[in-house]
Amino acid sequence: HSPGVQPADLEEVIKKGVKTVVIGRGMSEALQVPASTVDYLKKQGIDVLVLQTEKAVVEYNALAAQGVKVGGVFHSTC
Repeated sequence: HSPGVQPADLEEVIKKGVKTVVIGRGMSEALQVPASTVDYLKKQGIDVLVLQTEKAVVEYNALAAQGVKVGGVFHSTC
């Protein structure tokens, strides 16, 4: 859970040309998402949302339904 989601963990998603990345931190938000990772995405011109996993899934689905080119990384447990 620490150091958490790193820029290298997002490379495959970024290569798909997404405009937004939703990161789910787990059911109890135990997974860390460092500010450096968020900054990395923003410097790539990608919007980023960091949420509790259930909320992240809802947000991902809503964005996808709106036609946003969205990618997601979801921690499914703690």
